Amino acid sequence: MLQQALKRIQAEVNDSKKKELAFVGGQLMKYVRENPDKAALFTAEGKSIKGSFEAMRKAAEKVKVGNMAVLDPDEGMAIVMEYYGIKQDKPEPEPEQKPEVSFDISLDDLL
Repeated sequence: MLQQALKRIQAEVNDSKKKELAFVGGQLMKYVRENPDKAALFTAEGKSIKGSFEAMRKAAEKVKVGNMAVLDPDEGMAIVMEYYGIKQDKPEPEPEQKPEVSFDISLDDLL
């Protein structure tokens, strides 16, 4: 099943000249190699990288402001993986570190 999934992804990448499709295909191939037990999800009838792009487009529509929508790469890949039936834990955002500011002044310093 692993080889079938890799061949199917590679065939779709080869059939397209789009860089974004090649990038996503490469990420999917890496995932399949690291998770061969999930290979069958990538050979499911009706599933394709182009189909995952449509899922991303629909997600972007929900966050669209005016005529523009932006998804960061992690969000985009999470949508792609969900399209294929793989639910990933979203990474916790790193806590914002605020610089430590010290302010020590007396009224005498101002006079």
